[in-house]
Amino acid sequence: MKKVLVIGGTGFIGKNLYEYFEDKYDIIAPSSKEFDVLDQDIVKTYLKENKFDIILNALDRKIDRYIPNCEALYLSERLRAHFNLDQCNEYYGKMLYFGTGAEYARDLPICSITEDEIDRRIPVDTYGFLMNTICKHVKISTNIYNFRLFGIFGKYEDCYSRFISNSICKALNDFPITIRQNSVFDYLYIDDLCKMVHYFIENDMKYKDYNATSGKKYELLDLAKRINRLLEKDVQILIAKEGYNKEYTASNTRIICEVPITISNIEDNIAELIEYYENIIKGIDRTRLLYN
Repeated sequence: MKKVLVIGGTGFIGKNLYEYFEDKYDIIAPSSKEFDVLDQDIVKTYLKENKFDIILNALDRKIDRYIPNCEALYLSERLRAHFNLDQCNEYYGKMLYFGTGAEYARDLPICSITEDEIDRRIPVDTYGFLMNTICKHVKISTNIYNFRLFGIFGKYEDCYSRFISNSICKALNDFPITIRQNSVFDYLYIDDLCKMVHYFIENDMKYKDYNATSGKKYELLDLAKRINRLLEKDVQILIAKEGYNKEYTASNTRIICEVPITISNIEDNIAELIEYYENIIKGIDRTRLLYN
């Protein structure tokens, strides 16, 4: 049985990965206190002693705007964590981390973009620049791979800020569904991502980076209407700004040609997520849904 380490096991991606693989592998997801990726000596000792076959790096830290010099601190910590893990690559088989479409520079529209377009522009924002830098390093690394994410959704995501979960929870409370501005996104259900990761664990990959996406385009307004229909509700859908914001979609040809997976139907996914929230809706803060 392969030995798997999940970093960021309490976050949205990491928690789903751990649950999906807990009966398939010898898998652990230590807390940051148990495995501090910012401490080079701890990283080396821990990895040397445990000899993992696979590391799934789902580190989910966010920029805390209330901390002075927050962007510089975030940049430093994410880079330090990445290079601490890379420097110890002789002590594990291979590592998968989860990048972002922001690597392609979101100040430009991102429309069915391919992996070969990663050099089209250096991102101007801190987060995009950071992740673009890590992506470039991964391309020359020995055993690290990048699954680039766009719109991932599913249970355990932040229902106060993530569009699909937020819309479901608002509709369940008979609140209006709100959209800052309509846009076209690529959404992939978390279970489909887990299936892609499963293939990565069991097989060698041809490339160092992949758009881990559905390859499909969804308008936010259309998704809101589908949620209303699936819930058999007719809550208002309020759009703050007219027109369309920049598109955010990617080609998934590279990964689909390699990984034998059929992307699941988004309405089935949303219906499954609705059932999840129906069971926990009483524990969700109604005020935060409106004012977060």
